[in-house]
Amino acid sequence: MAAVEFAVYNLLGVFHKYSAKEGDALTLNKTELSTFLLQELPCCYRDDAMVLLDLDGDGEVDFLEFIEFITEITTELQDMYIHTILNYKRIPKFGAQTLTEKAIVTLIKVFYKYAGKGGIPLSLETRELRKLLRKEMPTLHSCLEDKNNVPEVLRSLDSNRKAGIDFKEFMAFVANFAVAVEFTFVNLPKPEEGD
Repeated sequence: MAAVEFAVYNLLGVFHKYSAKEGDALTLNKTELSTFLLQELPCCYRDDAMVLLDLDGDGEVDFLEFIEFITEITTELQDMYIHTILNYKRIPKFGAQTLTEKAIVTLIKVFYKYAGKGGIPLSLETRELRKLLRKEMPTLHSCLEDKNNVPEVLRSLDSNRKAGIDFKEFMAFVANFAVAVEFTFVNLPKPEEGD
């Protein structure tokens, strides 16, 4: 499976693994969130995590809030990655142990596998993003190509109008893809009893 899609599916799986433990299967309550953080992202565990992640104040973390948190963590880790390269002239090694950590590391590595090849450092130019989509997000790429929407999507991603997609814009794109996959997953028809 393509790396970005695999990372997104792993994040979906992890979210549902912990959200299904008690109560609403589509949200993380305080206990489920604490368990998730302790087991998947121990470096991010905080007693007040619910307050920080529950953006709408309903006492639970839904998938949108979860993926926004993952986006922030991934972007912060990517900033440290670039800082280490620029200041210490070495590529840092990631010690990813859990599925969540591996998904985060995969997203960073995939971005830099394609970024900067065409001349704009730390950004994906149109050609690079097309190649990334084709190789690492083939499901989405085929949908966009079928509808001739790739140029429009590329323009919409470049929020700072620098003729390239930076990591933060890339992560926003991945988060939107993850939300769309989650919506599809949640709204799949349930099999009839006896099927």
